Amino acid sequence: MSVWNYLKYTPRMFYKRGAMPLYFVFFVTENCNAHCSHCLLGQRTEWVKDELTVDEIEKISASMGDMLFFTPTGGEPFIRKDLAEIVHIFKVNNHAANVGIPTNGSLTGRIVETTETMLRQNPNIDLHIDVSIDGIGEDHDRIRNTPGLFDKAVHTYKELRRLEKHYPNFSVCVQITVSALNQDRLLPLYDYLGKELGVNTVFTLLTRGEPADPMTKDFDIARYEELHRALERDNKARILSGYYKMPFSDVLNAKRIVRPRIIAKTVRENRYQIPCYAGTLGGAMFSRGQVLPCEVRPDRMIANVRDYDYDFGKVWFSRRADEMRRDIRETKCFCTYECFLTVNILFNPLVLPQVFKEYLALKAAKVRHRISPLESGRLHDGVATPAHEE
Repeated sequence: MSVWNYLKYTPRMFYKRGAMPLYFVFFVTENCNAHCSHCLLGQRTEWVKDELTVDEIEKISASMGDMLFFTPTGGEPFIRKDLAEIVHIFKVNNHAANVGIPTNGSLTGRIVETTETMLRQNPNIDLHIDVSIDGIGEDHDRIRNTPGLFDKAVHTYKELRRLEKHYPNFSVCVQITVSALNQDRLLPLYDYLGKELGVNTVFTLLTRGEPADPMTKDFDIARYEELHRALERDNKARILSGYYKMPFSDVLNAKRIVRPRIIAKTVRENRYQIPCYAGTLGGAMFSRGQVLPCEVRPDRMIANVRDYDYDFGKVWFSRRADEMRRDIRETKCFCTYECFLTVNILFNPLVLPQVFKEYLALKAAKVRHRISPLESGRLHDGVATPAHEE
């Protein structure tokens, strides 16, 4: 993906009125084959029917503007056999530059095949698949209430890493959902990921929304911060590469250092930290066409796009949507939702100096690594060893 496909959104740092979502989260399905205790949709017990068809999605996408980030999510998004077709629709109609897809890793064959199809059909997108691993072995299976899921997730991750070698615009990451169920074992998990799987990109999600098991949100934010100190240290020591295959990779890596600090402060103080652009630069849509400013507040649904003849613009610029935007702004709505914090950080000129500071630190680390890889990268026999082993 060219640099221009990222830079063309720069004016939105300063002028946001009349914007279509440039970070769009689309629940392509709300159904899942796992039963995670911390799931955002965990309160829903029935299999969702009547989800949007590809023809309906095509009409909706055609009524939307260009977007920088497109996240097809779920549920388990790879349950949909037409996922590659959906991604292609948003690439063609909306020039989606950066596509990130989370998965529980359960459907290895389909995930690898679909990923390769997406890469062949859309050679100019930057594609990331994020495989969820929340614990080691049976611990992961217990958190996700799905026996055997850990082995499948690890197998999927390894297969995608093989695929990664053949596509310069594709990367695979591990995402850890931090909850009360794994907070005491985060560092051993990180140690395992580096030592046993050779993971080079790790990020976290903090349990949010109304999970199936409400106690999963009873986490100790100090544990989350402890893990992020280790991630930041290893990113700056070049043990973790972070993103490296797309334009402005280190801007996103720097944002991933700043974002958890804002999240931790939000939790500790239980109050607003920075303006939220949900409903302006960020938007969400559930699988049956319900459009929302943000997935975390389903009570703020704007409308169902099916009732507007699949015209997303009519929904997005409706009076109801204006009310939602005003409510978010005037109430200083806040949460820890990582995806929309991405736009809240990257499109806020007042927060960008923090990102720039970390960006320079990462660049300096790269220079040190080139000069003295043994010292800065802690390489042993050519293999990076996680710093927390030492």
